[in-house]
Amino acid sequence: MPKTQQQLNLEKLTYIPAGSVVDVEIITATESKRVKIEFIGLLNEQYIILNYPPAKRLPNAGDFIKEGVMVIVRAVLESGGGQVIAFRQQIKAVASHPCRLIFLNFPQQVQLFSLRSEARIPTLFPAKLVIDEQVYEGVIKDISLAGVQFEINSEADLSHLKAQACQVVLSKREFTGKVCRVRKRESGYQFGVQLNTSENEMNVFMKEHLIDLSVLEITS
Repeated sequence: MPKTQQQLNLEKLTYIPAGSVVDVEIITATESKRVKIEFIGLLNEQYIILNYPPAKRLPNAGDFIKEGVMVIVRAVLESGGGQVIAFRQQIKAVASHPCRLIFLNFPQQVQLFSLRSEARIPTLFPAKLVIDEQVYEGVIKDISLAGVQFEINSEADLSHLKAQACQVVLSKREFTGKVCRVRKRESGYQFGVQLNTSENEMNVFMKEHLIDLSVLEITS
């Protein structure tokens, strides 16, 4: 007997380990906020429970995290070869006692996709990568809603920059992010940079630069 959509969703959600950190995008009528939150677990196949973020991660969190607000949750599976689980759901309730927790209803659809297969658009944007006040000039070779691939011509050993926080300065805009991958090339280095930017902000940037967003759509 084929599995129901709810059973398939539950199966995907169980891949997220309790205590792991997930990326939560909070969507309001005027803006969106992204914050790292601890995934507590599943309750009776009915609710998803998240920890409430500390003030240092999201100041004035109560202005954004409240009943009825839509959120997008993304979790990278460390044991899944770069796979990502993502779903969209409204906040059901926020508990304050005995500790602050966020409750979400089970989503109607849970997506499971590979970061490696995420659509990337080839570009040749001149840009700067700033790490610890050191500026590296290079070129953005491709761009997606989640990050960029940055290439630098350098004979110096830059492999130690992996996992470093950084800023990408591109077309008078500055994006913060993290260097997730460093790969040696014949003429220099290639950096995979994950950006701490909402999809809405990336959509605006891409539209400004006449990038076709339709190729970035993800299907379940």
